[in-house]
Amino acid sequence: MNLGLLKSHRTVAVIIVSHNYGRYLSYAIESALAQTIRPLDIIVVDDASADDTREVAMRYAAKGVSYLHGDWKNVGRARNAALAQTKADLLVFLDADDLLHPQYCACGIEALLKKQDAAIAYPDHQCFGNSKEYLRRPETLDWQRFDDSNSMSAVSMVRRDALVQVGGWNESPHQHADWITWRRVLALGWKTVKSKGLHFYRMHDKNMHRSYESGIPYSVRAGFLTEPTTFCLSLSGRTWAWPLTREFLEKQTFPRSLIHLILLDTSHDVAFSREVRSWLAASGYGSTTYLHRTVGRSGIADLPREEVAQEVRDACATIYNVFSRLVQTPLVFLLEDDVVPPLDAFLKLAGSFTYNVLSVSGVYRHRHRDQAVVWDWTKEGKPVDSPNRTGVERSGGSGFGCLVIRGEVLRHSVFRSGPPLYNYDQDFYHDWVFEKGKIALVDWGCVCRHFLSPTQWR
Repeated sequence: MNLGLLKSHRTVAVIIVSHNYGRYLSYAIESALAQTIRPLDIIVVDDASADDTREVAMRYAAKGVSYLHGDWKNVGRARNAALAQTKADLLVFLDADDLLHPQYCACGIEALLKKQDAAIAYPDHQCFGNSKEYLRRPETLDWQRFDDSNSMSAVSMVRRDALVQVGGWNESPHQHADWITWRRVLALGWKTVKSKGLHFYRMHDKNMHRSYESGIPYSVRAGFLTEPTTFCLSLSGRTWAWPLTREFLEKQTFPRSLIHLILLDTSHDVAFSREVRSWLAASGYGSTTYLHRTVGRSGIADLPREEVAQEVRDACATIYNVFSRLVQTPLVFLLEDDVVPPLDAFLKLAGSFTYNVLSVSGVYRHRHRDQAVVWDWTKEGKPVDSPNRTGVERSGGSGFGCLVIRGEVLRHSVFRSGPPLYNYDQDFYHDWVFEKGKIALVDWGCVCRHFLSPTQWR
């Protein structure tokens, strides 16, 4: 490690947030002062402390440690206040009860220099206090684990410009500020890199992470009900169905300002396409994407399904591969143009997510039989119709007509209409649920209408 080279490339700030952690603060400050690359700034942020946090911080003023006081009572706001006080290129946000290894900053700089498109350098963690566990992080970020719950702590070194690009730290109450902030950074295309630095994580009865176990629903902590989401809808040119689809999009209850609405027009109808584009321009959705693509014969969606089943499956696999390359949000709402969900469907389905849940589906019936498009798996991996249930229950998979799914899983999927099951939705769930053990849920109270024509409802 060439310290001279590292010093010439980057400046670092260590920001130490304390809320009534004066008894630990001096140790955190000393670990910042002991860095082999001296930070440009060391800032103690006192967030409404009623103890001796101020007195402890002021003892280090002569050594260049700054003190910032506020009554935010919010870790995100406290961090953002310090962010505004430094011009350092790289930032380390240290909780006042934790410590840094003397080479922590040097290792973080070295890692980020090697990967210019990386914004976050995450370390291993050595616990001390009530636990001596060593938490080793993988050399490459485990995206599935990160998508389920945060696996990069706030102490990870982060590029200032990346943090500024997402508006700083998440400040919403009851949400996992670190996790949501890192997700926003990665959504812009920034990457992560493993640092050889070591973070010493003090385990005690009042660790901040314990507040996330206080009964706040997972969907709230993850920000699923307040963060931007994507609605994806394929329009096959069913002119008789469009007014019903349009009515749902105009009246559904999730804030339009938070929705990126993607309409994939697969019709061969110029007049229909013109009408859809005109409506989309005036729809009031936060952002919109209109695509026109030929994926099958004109009118194929309404031909007798037994005659064109494989053609439809091929077309659907293409459609969902298009969608999967476009989405950038934590959750995605997939809709079909012959299914009309309840107006509060997204809120209901998104609110049912928990750890390791892949998707949550509403319920609609098959076209030609009185059976929900929901299945379970045999021991051999064959789909079998699921019996009707109540409440929110685990399943083997469901159709995509009214489905909220994790965006990251969608981005890492390739849809196919070949083996083993020759059906895009069943192949998808075979991979993720039967093979990988992810959880698919069905909300049997979220009943959708599945229609064949303007007068035939199921």
